[in-house]
Amino acid sequence: MQQLKVIAPGRINLLGEHLDYNQGVVLPAAINRFFEFEFKGNTTDCIHIEALDLNESWEFDLHELEQLKTTGWKSYVKGVFILMGLRSLNGLHIRFKSNIPIGAGLSSSAALCCGLAFGLNAFFKLGKTRFELALIAQQTEHQFAGVKCGLMDQVACLFGEEAHLLAFDTLDHSIETFSLPLVGVQLFLIDSKVKHNLAVSAYNERRSQLEEAWNLAQQIFVGIESWRSLNPFQFKALLSHLDAVSIKRLTYVLDEMSRVQKVQALAKQIAADLNDSSALNDSYQELGHLLNQTHDGLRDLYEVSCEEIDFLQCHLLQTPGILGARMMGGGFGGCLLVLAKADFNFHSLEAVFTAYQLRYRQNPSIEPIQLMGGVRVL
Repeated sequence: MQQLKVIAPGRINLLGEHLDYNQGVVLPAAINRFFEFEFKGNTTDCIHIEALDLNESWEFDLHELEQLKTTGWKSYVKGVFILMGLRSLNGLHIRFKSNIPIGAGLSSSAALCCGLAFGLNAFFKLGKTRFELALIAQQTEHQFAGVKCGLMDQVACLFGEEAHLLAFDTLDHSIETFSLPLVGVQLFLIDSKVKHNLAVSAYNERRSQLEEAWNLAQQIFVGIESWRSLNPFQFKALLSHLDAVSIKRLTYVLDEMSRVQKVQALAKQIAADLNDSSALNDSYQELGHLLNQTHDGLRDLYEVSCEEIDFLQCHLLQTPGILGARMMGGGFGGCLLVLAKADFNFHSLEAVFTAYQLRYRQNPSIEPIQLMGGVRVL
């Protein structure tokens, strides 16, 4: 009987937060936190799915799927099956499990959708490209989960390369891989274990705010191609047409686009200075500074941080050996991406974690990360 195993990773985003639906370049990477899927044919006419971590299962007839009401992980499964265009299948048994922290901003939902779509594509030899699968996974989020996400998470999951980051241009959909040598420094995550319920609604609201501002900009500046082509004079002229909140959102977006360009230049500089410890130290200090600036913008301008995350970030920056830290993901909880010296003593965070536990009744955790390849057959 035919059998297939697939692995689908979560992702980090070094910089470019919330630019994937704002015409920007984003810098994600697939990481060693992932979904594992097992696909097997069976002798029934039904699709049987087991979510092993949740100890839940679901069996359905494909012909009845569109009429079924679903919530949680079942909505994602429903969306993928429908958008893959599957109308008739022999029986299928799917099992999956994950070590991606749910709600941590590491794109567990994108990994679920991409892994399932990739596995169905391979199992039934449907011939869809990776980019077509990314679009299907994105539309699953839009249509079946109500999250108007960009395409970054899906691209990172499907196109990630080991030990590399991606520069994904959300305008022309070009993907470039690049390395960011980490000599004497390291990246890791701190999971706040917090996820506030307003994350989805606030995410969609901010997307709508920027879309309205962009429609206005197109009316005022005929022929403008993207936010990236907005010059300082046009930006100043546009401000008089925007409300105070939209000005803050747009200011963050334009600032973040500038920071992405600086990081791309820094990566090249670091690669060229591998034998110059003084130059490397300066570059990593600058990278940490850019991470901090992004957090400040997400907190004060885009307003998608939260008290718990800000508490951790503030105290991290007061800890020797930490070069920079920022909130990562959609917002209102999740993980901090941290840049620290390679010999950073994790025990030095015990006092920070204790204070956090006493104040917020949550137990944060450190998540070491490695950059890995994208979705693949095991």
